[in-house]
Amino acid sequence: MEEPERPDPDADASKIQEWMDESFSRSVAEGMESAHNDTVTVEIIDYEQDEVVGTIDTDGNLETESEALRNVSQAYIDQGIPLLVPTVYENNEGETIHADAEVFIEPETEGFVRAFVDELPSPYDCEMKILSSLPTFSLEESTENHQS
Repeated sequence: MEEPERPDPDADASKIQEWMDESFSRSVAEGMESAHNDTVTVEIIDYEQDEVVGTIDTDGNLETESEALRNVSQAYIDQGIPLLVPTVYENNEGETIHADAEVFIEPETEGFVRAFVDELPSPYDCEMKILSSLPTFSLEESTENHQS
């Protein structure tokens, strides 16, 4: 998608608004395309068998021939992964309260793959160097994304 041509500096407000709308639409479309290209896929390893038994991606697509892996994974994909996230809020008396909020991280949520792999029971895991590079869930980012 091409950048719309910028109006002349002496253009009227309607021309400038039209250009801004077109430019914004292009930016949103590019952002959506870019986000779709950021899909992360991780190999799941069965350390007892010492082999890759499946993959999971940020959209929750599980590819496996292992019925055992599918059985332990399906609830996480369908219902999300429960995660305790530290939060801070003020109570009615104005006191600052530190507590953990339980959230469910669903497919297509930042940090889903990391939470998914962390939640898998033994012997399933992924390589540690990959696990440490995966993004984690952030309550602030999730709240910002839901308010937009």
